[in-house]
Amino acid sequence: MNVFQMLRLPDLVSLLNLICGIGSIAAAAQSNSFGFALVLLLLAAIADGADGYIARRFKGGELGEQLDSLADAVSFGVAPALLIFLEFGVKEPVVGIFAGFYAVCGVLRLARFNSTISVPKAGFEGLPITAGCIMLVTYFLLGESFVRVDALLALTLVLSILMVSTVSYPKIRNIRVLAFVAAVFGITMLLYFIDVQYMRIFSFLPFVLMLSYLFSPFLKVPLISIANSKDYGSKKGLKAEGRREKQ
Repeated sequence: MNVFQMLRLPDLVSLLNLICGIGSIAAAAQSNSFGFALVLLLLAAIADGADGYIARRFKGGELGEQLDSLADAVSFGVAPALLIFLEFGVKEPVVGIFAGFYAVCGVLRLARFNSTISVPKAGFEGLPITAGCIMLVTYFLLGESFVRVDALLALTLVLSILMVSTVSYPKIRNIRVLAFVAAVFGITMLLYFIDVQYMRIFSFLPFVLMLSYLFSPFLKVPLISIANSKDYGSKKGLKAEGRREKQ
């Protein structure tokens, strides 16, 4: 069968995720385009969340599972690692080691998820790769006055270890919370094109949101408890045909 004939609407959203990841790498390779590269990863994260939601509303295709994981590996594993290296690795070669370790851990995180999907679990085993990437992105968006190489390396190492750890992270299922997070990312992207300084100020909100999720297994965060509840019909199920819950 022609592979293009196998594509369904959720798959097209996954391809948008992939295109944003590739575009982010290309933008980071250009001078003075690092901010735009970060914005593209935010858009990739929105697409990553949207494809699962769309798959629950429309029929998923045979390519859904594999396409979703491959897109995530590029956009949230390879892309952030290359962004870190391209921005800081030239002057600090050790940065390349941390960036490479992050990419490896991200891919291992996805591989473990794919191999254990048949085992039902209440939460995610290890930090989801999307959350790890966006944690880095929101840190970068705070601006040069907040981003330090030593802090970046420490954050990268912590995220890498958490991704391959057995720490249980909650699955955000509340559609209103997901819509709120998507709106926050969308406003951040819009402010980038309007006024970068306003974006820097507003970026503290998505940074705090991601930080809250990062520490949620260790601290009782009320918002995370609310977000973990479902507010849409249980009869429709949490999984879509041909697509799993997000990694």
